[in-house]
Amino acid sequence: MKLVFILVIIFSSFYLRAATFYVSSSSGNNNNNGLSAQFPFNSLDKLNTMSFYPGDSILFKSGDYFQGMFWIKGSGSFQQPIILDSYAGTVKPIINGNGYQAAILIYNNEHICINNLEISNDGSHLDSSGNIKRLNGFGGASNFWGSGKNVRFGVKVIADLSSLENFQLNNLYIHDIYPSPTDSSNNHKGYGIKFESLSDTSNSLYNTFSNIEITNNNITKTGHYGIWIKSLGLNGIDSIKNNKIELRNCNFEYTGGSGFVPNKSSNVLVENCVFNHTGSDIDSRMWKRGSGMWPFDSKNVVAQNNKFMNAHGPQDSYGAHIDFGNENVVFQYNFSYNNEGGFVEILGDNINCGYRYNISVNDGYRVDPNNNQWDKKGKIFWVGNFCGNNQTRCPSTGTFIYNNTIFVNDTLNPEIYFWPNIGDVHVYNNLIYVGSNGIKIPTLIRNTLNTLDISHNIFYDSSRINLDNDLLNNALFLNPQMMNSSILGVNNPMAYKVQTNSPAIGSGRLINGSTDTTNYLNNNGGKDYFGNSISNFDPPSIGAFNEELMNSVNFFEDNSLTYFPSPTIDKVNLFFKDYNGLVETDIYDLKGQYVGHCDGEVISLINLKKGIYILKVKLEKEIKELRVLKL
Repeated sequence: MKLVFILVIIFSSFYLRAATFYVSSSSGNNNNNGLSAQFPFNSLDKLNTMSFYPGDSILFKSGDYFQGMFWIKGSGSFQQPIILDSYAGTVKPIINGNGYQAAILIYNNEHICINNLEISNDGSHLDSSGNIKRLNGFGGASNFWGSGKNVRFGVKVIADLSSLENFQLNNLYIHDIYPSPTDSSNNHKGYGIKFESLSDTSNSLYNTFSNIEITNNNITKTGHYGIWIKSLGLNGIDSIKNNKIELRNCNFEYTGGSGFVPNKSSNVLVENCVFNHTGSDIDSRMWKRGSGMWPFDSKNVVAQNNKFMNAHGPQDSYGAHIDFGNENVVFQYNFSYNNEGGFVEILGDNINCGYRYNISVNDGYRVDPNNNQWDKKGKIFWVGNFCGNNQTRCPSTGTFIYNNTIFVNDTLNPEIYFWPNIGDVHVYNNLIYVGSNGIKIPTLIRNTLNTLDISHNIFYDSSRINLDNDLLNNALFLNPQMMNSSILGVNNPMAYKVQTNSPAIGSGRLINGSTDTTNYLNNNGGKDYFGNSISNFDPPSIGAFNEELMNSVNFFEDNSLTYFPSPTIDKVNLFFKDYNGLVETDIYDLKGQYVGHCDGEVISLINLKKGIYILKVKLEKEIKELRVLKL
């Protein structure tokens, strides 16, 4: 009997700590028990009096409207997180922070999931009596700004007592996040989501976040960043970082600053997101500048399969840029379109960071307000050594820019500019296509204290580019024959594939030698922008599209003839089935110029330059046309 009683107590305790609470502003009452959809609570005020436990769920009625700040008190567990969600419909319930510092606050708690809510926060920080809106118990160092007067959030998560882990934010619509300051210089300090850790190294207190998943969210009309991960008190400590942060399938549109800014974060994945009109100025309370995303003092960051479009602003405002103090950051397989600042921006004190297999269309249209070159004007590539607001300059190690496709129309003339003392920089296999008309495109590659590895890039039409001598090494100046037929450029990456007669095919520099996927200088990643495979043995194509050699060079299909090798170093062997007659071959380059003739079944290319050649094999009654790649 005693055992049964103990089991009943344990079961009852578990039940009490895994409850589902329902909240409805339209039909609820705070005197209800809130444990069913028939008897829901009414307001956030009621929830703020409660503590929650692992497995608890707080469900807001679909379509209902709530005002104030919901401070979630209590932590879940990995197996049983605390869940915020909706019920009774598909229309998101709205939580309007109504001038409090945040619409949803998480303070030193963890294992929390927030799903399917609409969140806004741009009301006055004063109530009807002129009193500042605050929740009791939240203050001190963790609440520097006091109320929502000078800074405002949709969701704010704070760690100042210990490190926190396991947060999931999914399918949120966050919009109109602005403070209501009396000082207009704070107008822009509105943020969709912020994870903020505070450490005190003097007391050996090192606080970080880990295991953050942010998916399927729509964030728009924020004064500044859409999402910000910020660590305070850890300056100069490189070994301690937030860890394992995933941002997937999110949409950032018309944010006053950048879309996503991770600081002191490691193992960050950003994929399948859209960043559109970051640095927006559609509201006077906006910051009015910002790249789509930029990591700062972070390590092992992969941003891939994203779209960065229409960034605005007088500084930065690239599709995405790499700030300073990072290690192992790669932007790959992204589409960058119409960003005012430009395509590539890399600052100083970085290790093994860069861009590969991206497509950039009409980036860098900004005009310097003082009509100066090399300053605030838009850029195709810009590599500097800025590493803080002081006189110190910090070169980087292992900076790379390879296998990108860049299209610039006749109306734009963005620069290519490398500062002195930027370290070792590797730039190859890039396809840069500019319209034949318009103002000359300037380039300047500084040599002082730089180790430059630049080769195998296509510049077309090169007559419109004032090419620095350092860009000429093994450069090609032939028309890459892109699919795009619009002289203005189009918002469609498919247009920037190359045709099968392109001189870019198989003409790139081979990248191989390492199985370490973060060794970006010696590991090619295995695929291009479009998912085509890239060989570790054969030269790749130039640009973001790697047309496979078997499909582009050896396109000839005829059971009566086989030939190999292609690619080849010196010769091609022909083998015929059921033919023993005379064989003559004329050789042409891709421009259709005749370059040689061979008789017989062995065709010598040993005296020809590297490239793709057309072989017209003449038999007694027919001509067979082949393409081969000479290495």
